Amino acid sequence: MMDRIDRFLNAIEESFKNLNIKTYWPLNAAQIDSYFDIDEGLDMYYRLKKLRETKTIKEIADLMPAPDMIRAFLLHNAIVGLKVANKLNIQKIDKEKRVDYVNFLFDIIGKKVKSDIFCLDGKNLLLSKEELEEFIKNLKKVQGRDDQRKIASLIVGANNMCYTLYYDFFVAAGFYLHGPYDVSQKFGEETILLIRDYHNINPKDIWPDLDIPYSKLKVLCVYKDLNLQLNFVNQPITKDSIADKLVAYKILLDDKDVGISEVEGLDSIFEEVRFNQTRKIESMSDLDKVRKGAEISFYFFKKLRESMGDPWMPPNQIENTIKQFGNKFIEKFKNSQPDLDRWRRLFDPRIDEF
Repeated sequence: MMDRIDRFLNAIEESFKNLNIKTYWPLNAAQIDSYFDIDEGLDMYYRLKKLRETKTIKEIADLMPAPDMIRAFLLHNAIVGLKVANKLNIQKIDKEKRVDYVNFLFDIIGKKVKSDIFCLDGKNLLLSKEELEEFIKNLKKVQGRDDQRKIASLIVGANNMCYTLYYDFFVAAGFYLHGPYDVSQKFGEETILLIRDYHNINPKDIWPDLDIPYSKLKVLCVYKDLNLQLNFVNQPITKDSIADKLVAYKILLDDKDVGISEVEGLDSIFEEVRFNQTRKIESMSDLDKVRKGAEISFYFFKKLRESMGDPWMPPNQIENTIKQFGNKFIEKFKNSQPDLDRWRRLFDPRIDEF
C-alpha cells in the first residue's frame, strides 16, 4: 500500500498541475506566508504536541476546523514552517518528527471525513448516511431555467464575496464544497448532491466594519447527469456545464430555509460587500495585505487557541518580522512559479529541502 505521504504528494500534484500562482489575489501565498511561516508552523506544532499528551485524536479533532481548512494549512505553513525553522536553526525539528506530525494531521482529517482524506477518489464527503438523509428532506424542484439562473448567480456572488473576505488561498475559512453525494435513490438515476457551505460570511473578528446581516449560508444542489469531482484543494473538476444540470435545491440562510424569491436580494447584499472589500484591500499597502493575511491564517485555529486559554491573533513577533524585512519577500516571490517536482519536494516532510 502506498505511503500516506506519497498519496498526499500525488494529491498536491494532481491539484496543482494547472495552477498559476501569479494570478492569486491580492498577493500569492509565498509573498504572504514567508513573513510568518516559522511562527505559525511552530505554534501549531507545539500546541498539537501538548494536546496529544492528554487528549484523544477525536477530542483534538473536535477542536480543529473543517477538513478543507486543515488541508489548506498543510499547503501553507504546517510543513514549510517547520522546514524553515530547522534550516535556520531556530528549532531543530527533524524529518522523523515532521513525518509523525504530518501523519497526525492526516489522522485528524480522517476523523472528520467519510471519504478518502486526500480526495483522490474525487469526493469530499462530510455527512454520514443518516445526516445526508436529513439534509435532502424537503428539497425544492427546479421550475425552469430562471431558477437555475438565479441559483447560479447566488453561488457566483457568494463565492466572490468570500474571496474578498479571506483572499484566494485562505478561502476555506469562509466556504468549501462537499460531495458529490449519491442521491439516486431519492432523485433518480445519475443524480448527485453538491453542498456549498458558506460557513462564515460575517467574520467581524477580522473585518470589524463588515456590514452584512447574516452569518452563514448553505446551498444544496442536486444535479442530474453531471460528472463532477472535488480535488485536494476543493476545486470542482468537470468538463460539463453545471447550471443546466440542476434539478432540485435548498437554500439555508442562518439555518432558515429561504425561497427562490429572496435570492436576488441576497445577490445585492453580497455584491455590495464584495465591492467594498475589494476596494478596501486594493487600497492597502502590500505589507498591510500581509498583516491581514496573517490574521486570516491564524483565524483558522481560533477555536483551538482559545480552548487552550490563548488569544487567536498573530503574535507580536510577526510584526517585527514584517518591519525587519520590509518588501523583501513581496519582491522575491512576485514571479515565483515552481514546477510540480518542486511542489512535491517543498511539501514532503521526509526531506529538508524547501
